Amino acid sequence: MQQHEVFPAVCVSIGVSDSSGSGGTQADLKTFTALSCYGVSVVTGIAAHSLGRLHSLHPLPEAVVRSQLEAAGEDLPITAVKVGFCPTVAIMRVVARWLRERPALALVVDPVARDSRGIPLLSPEQVACLKEELLPRATLATPNRHEAALLTGMEEVLARSDMEHAAKEMLRRYGCPTLVTGGGLQGNSLDVLGGLDGLRHFSFPTVQRAKIHGTGATFSAAIAAGLSKGDSLREAILAAKLYVSAAISAAPRLDNGRSALWHAVTVREQVVSTQSDEWPAVHEHQRSTK
Repeated sequence: MQQHEVFPAVCVSIGVSDSSGSGGTQADLKTFTALSCYGVSVVTGIAAHSLGRLHSLHPLPEAVVRSQLEAAGEDLPITAVKVGFCPTVAIMRVVARWLRERPALALVVDPVARDSRGIPLLSPEQVACLKEELLPRATLATPNRHEAALLTGMEEVLARSDMEHAAKEMLRRYGCPTLVTGGGLQGNSLDVLGGLDGLRHFSFPTVQRAKIHGTGATFSAAIAAGLSKGDSLREAILAAKLYVSAAISAAPRLDNGRSALWHAVTVREQVVSTQSDEWPAVHEHQRSTK
């Protein structure tokens, strides 16, 4: 049995409990453990979710969320936070206030404003609160293409050039580096990072699997895990892409064709650092924003 002589890096997952186990705080905690971090959860709501759909959502009272936040920060040496779905404006404000009091923490915000089909998940009031309270505090925001369009006022984000524009616009509007995730765009898992040093593209061959619930949540949690251990933003994103691709490749499949991420997959450290032939390379390209 491995024994830690030094307490591992501590990550906090703030979001809903997802009964499928493939998304929400459950996915985050599995990801943190797989990447050698100690996971802490602050539950904002209870989602009755199967692998295929959301059945019902029950927000928790903001006082309960506040109490969890206070308890999480009482004695654990937190270094990074991942914020996912906050089901009410009041909960968003409680979370934002707690984060403002801890400016040294790395913060990854997964907006969870629209799903992968573009269906809205937040009210206009919640979107406004997200823009005002959470995004300006973020170390990194990780919107999908539909969320990036919503948060930048673009009609749609379809092509690589749209993703580049959205990433730059997010940085301009909210001051936070932004990774616009593209899913299976043009046969690749393409993400575009807009930061102060320009644009970076992260491309990985698409892993062919049936629709899998929770990939976005797991990706943002994996980035938070990297940041908690002191990785640079670039290093954390590269490692997270490799981990999520491995979890998709290892995903078990049900008879009905649905799959669930296999968070317990192991991505050896040397694969992350050397891009060995055992894995397709994550292609990275940087260009100026000018």
